[in-house]
Amino acid sequence: MTGSLRAAEAPWARRPLADLLSAHRLAGVREEPFPNNGWSGAELTRLVRPDGAAFIVKRTSWSMDWIARSTRDHALREAVVAADPIPFQLPLSNAYLGAAIDDGRAAILMPDLSAELLPWDEDAGAIDRATLDRVLEAFAALHGLPWAELRARPEGLRWPWCPLRERIELLTPAAAQRYEAGGLPIGRRFLEGWAAFDRLAPAGAVEVIERLGRDSKPLLDALDRLPSAGLHGDLKLANVALRPDGSVAFIDWQMTAFAPIAVDLGWFLVSNVSQLPAEPEAVFERYLAFAGPSAAVGDPEQQLDLTILVGLLLRGWRKGLDAEAGLMLPTGQSAVDDLRWWSERAMIAAHRRL
Repeated sequence: MTGSLRAAEAPWARRPLADLLSAHRLAGVREEPFPNNGWSGAELTRLVRPDGAAFIVKRTSWSMDWIARSTRDHALREAVVAADPIPFQLPLSNAYLGAAIDDGRAAILMPDLSAELLPWDEDAGAIDRATLDRVLEAFAALHGLPWAELRARPEGLRWPWCPLRERIELLTPAAAQRYEAGGLPIGRRFLEGWAAFDRLAPAGAVEVIERLGRDSKPLLDALDRLPSAGLHGDLKLANVALRPDGSVAFIDWQMTAFAPIAVDLGWFLVSNVSQLPAEPEAVFERYLAFAGPSAAVGDPEQQLDLTILVGLLLRGWRKGLDAEAGLMLPTGQSAVDDLRWWSERAMIAAHRRL
């Protein structure tokens, strides 16, 4: 199953929401709005059963979700994953109860994991190193599955992969201009960030990002020289639930992809910078310790170089905003110094790999 699958053909479109709710004893239970800080435009509601068990319904559609439109997500990947369970046993607890159709939209049913999800904002503070290790261990276990073998199975072909070009180009300056032209408020936010990046980053790094923003093929070619694995695609800490039984659950599989781990790691390092208790290379090395001799890693130095390039291309805009605001990171490093480090490493990586 690929991004070319249409919503009408997706497994969630064959089941009405009323049937899914009834199966979990939620028929007639009142839905309440559930505020969230998600970007995509999806709507969330909360239901509490008479026995006290709480659930979340996430509704999304092509018209509601700018990320779906930007990544050619015609089938609505997260709903596909929720409706057609993972075709092989992941070493993670399942965070989904199913998906169905509701007035033309995909409706995803989940247990309410609010108390177990890690916080994700500037005011949340750093996670501790034990929590970081727990997340990285689960992350490495996910990547370490025999994905190539599993993809070849008939059931593995149902996995709704996100196209890699669209993933790494999602937040480029050119993409931000399109979003603003299309009336999306987030477009202005991204453009402001990229303007700050242009003002504060070294000229060489600005040139690298500008070049890749115009044409990402050199980066895609470099990534193609690395082994690929199954990726979560959006591993910010807000998508990680630490379950009471010791397992880890990942939610929001909207951008799951088959690609080098540099894509997941680049996003992980840049999107969680305000909460990571260690600097990027130290986190990368800790990940490697959990991954061990995994086929997904390949050449660690090459992976790190491309992790840096992917990360800065995806979120250099936010690094610009943080540096301009004079933020301090949990590592004790200033956002200005962090921007300088990423910029200098990206210039080195571009010279070596592109």
